[in-house]
Amino acid sequence: MRTQRMLPRPRGVWATGGGAVARRRARQLALLCCCSGCYQGLGAGADGSASGSADGGDGGESGAVDPYCEGETLPAPMTHFVRLTHGQYDNSVRDLLGVQDHPSDAFLADTAVKGFTNNAEQLVVTDRLARDYRRAAEAIATDLLADAPRLAEVVGCDPAPDAMGCATEFITRFGRRAFRRPLEQTEIDAFVALYGKGAGLYEGGSDFEQGIALVVEGMLQSPSFLYRVELEVPPAGEALVALDGYGIAARLSYMLWNSTPDDTLLDAAEAGELDTPEGIETHARRLLADARAADPVQDFHAQWLRMDRYSNISKDPDLFPDFGGETPASMAAETREFFRNVILEQDGTFADLMTSRTTFVDDALARIYGLQGDFGTTLTQVELDPTTRSGFLTQPGFLAANAYFAESSPIHRGVFVQRQVLCADIPDPPPGVDLQLPPADENIRTTRQRVEQHTSPDQCAPCHSMINAPGYAFEGFDAIGAVRTMDNGEPVDTVASFDNPDGTAMSFTGAVDLIGQLAESDTAKRCYTTQWFRYTAMRPETEVDACTLDGIHTAMLESDYDVQELLVALTQTVSFRFRAAEEGE
Repeated sequence: MRTQRMLPRPRGVWATGGGAVARRRARQLALLCCCSGCYQGLGAGADGSASGSADGGDGGESGAVDPYCEGETLPAPMTHFVRLTHGQYDNSVRDLLGVQDHPSDAFLADTAVKGFTNNAEQLVVTDRLARDYRRAAEAIATDLLADAPRLAEVVGCDPAPDAMGCATEFITRFGRRAFRRPLEQTEIDAFVALYGKGAGLYEGGSDFEQGIALVVEGMLQSPSFLYRVELEVPPAGEALVALDGYGIAARLSYMLWNSTPDDTLLDAAEAGELDTPEGIETHARRLLADARAADPVQDFHAQWLRMDRYSNISKDPDLFPDFGGETPASMAAETREFFRNVILEQDGTFADLMTSRTTFVDDALARIYGLQGDFGTTLTQVELDPTTRSGFLTQPGFLAANAYFAESSPIHRGVFVQRQVLCADIPDPPPGVDLQLPPADENIRTTRQRVEQHTSPDQCAPCHSMINAPGYAFEGFDAIGAVRTMDNGEPVDTVASFDNPDGTAMSFTGAVDLIGQLAESDTAKRCYTTQWFRYTAMRPETEVDACTLDGIHTAMLESDYDVQELLVALTQTVSFRFRAAEEGE
């Protein structure tokens, strides 16, 4: 057990005083007494075994067949104490308690690895984050106590006839959802005891309601909530550990909803429906049909596109009067709605993402697109000119985020295509390199000419021979993503060519032509699968994953690279259904 990944225990030292401070100190002391056993066992039963089926579902390696990889395959080792991401935390408290704001806005940001902030090895709990969790749990419980209708809905039983019986029922039912497995009797007893200490620890509410609030506060700070804990015991001498139904349920829901499992999924785990690939597929498709599937679809593409930069987009107001303070938010909203609509409503393919002319605009975006009419402040679906626009790579958000304050940036746009769309290994520029383009003069006027001059030295050419060309394809768009034909008084030149990482070549006349070729590129499709694997597996790919990724890629080529089918395929792999046994288990 990796004890270093356990949530630090609440500190035993608090400020003293009367009133609210004293009540807080009493609450924290009660929580410390209740949860100390939870921190030691991470939800294990009284005998130290994990909850759920003891043999880990179908047991041993009997079901360890990867349909996408012939021969024996093992998943890469990964921690089996996976902390919730901040987004998963927010979604979980929303679905459990009706919390509509985002408590994690106050947390320190998670670290990105290979472009994604859900890397399992990096999701540790620092002292600062432990304090943030405590404050969030206190605020959530206090707000719940002040909202009587919501509290009654969460409790789900009438305490009037039997307050203790109702509290025990709540602890058992709510704990199953919060911990994503049935509670052991020792855990139920501990939380019942905690409930009994709640009276007088909050302002307002009955003794029963205050006890419930304290239970909620305790469960939200438990490692069994904050971590996805996979404690299945591997068969002796086996290299694989089959996850039990509850472990599969958690993996499914956090992959396809970024939130906690619903009762239907937990019931399926209890009934053994998730012990086979076929059962997993059935529930994966059910989850994808739910509106909550929009969250990971949008989150994955937002991280893939590095949309966290959109809020900081700033442009020269003299050169771009159509760009206002509200424009970055509109750009982000357009892109998120585009991916949700194409993948979940249209059941779209990779090619659809690259080439769709359907998008969503408000007044701010309509001005950039050159569309006539009054679109207001809400997004409206429109069809764009197929000669100038093609999929997400010609949306203003991508183009503006990969441009400068006053001009375009073929380098930034080209780097994105190579790294994110083609998975090419493009290193960062070495330290000390001047990244500023030379100023325009009478001989070197266009951005493309200045980039060619700036990157012509021999030490720059190896990388920029790959970077510049795809970036030139987008020179038909200015720094805010509007179509242009002239750059500093000269016609833009969007014709270029480059070699793919697989050795094939691409020659194109502009962005629409390039994107059309990327939409059909096996290299780009394989890269898209790899990016989804990094996100859903919560780790970078390794050599042992190559066979699985190649197999999924081949299967997706036969299904026209339908994105939903890709997500279902990822749930069928050995890497999803098993984990690698660790030394000493």
